[in-house]
Amino acid sequence: MRYFGIDYGRARVGIAVSDDEGKIAFPKSVLKNTGVSALADVIARLAKAERAFEIVMGLPRAIPGMDASLRDEIQNLADIIKKQYQIPVSFQDELFTTRMAEEHSEKNTDASAAALILQSFLDRRNKV
Repeated sequence: MRYFGIDYGRARVGIAVSDDEGKIAFPKSVLKNTGVSALADVIARLAKAERAFEIVMGLPRAIPGMDASLRDEIQNLADIIKKQYQIPVSFQDELFTTRMAEEHSEKNTDASAAALILQSFLDRRNKV
């Protein structure tokens, strides 16, 4: 089964895709965030083109005193994708993924962060 990973940002959105076995994540591309509705449409089309079984979205932890609006935007995007496009969406903690991607990649940081999010999900899912 193939999976599609998302690292959501207010300016850019990183995209990653897994191999056909759902074991290894690869950075794919970076999208410009032009609004939740338009973004949901683009993500759904790309996920379907990749034959993705499920979309995995990075979700920041809820930390007391932290602005929750980014979490709300991500959950709203997931709701639109699930309801309008009937694609399953799961969440994966994205703690420090962008920072780790910056340390290991000179370009496509957002796509690399999406791959780290997706790989964490796949590793947890495939754990025996």
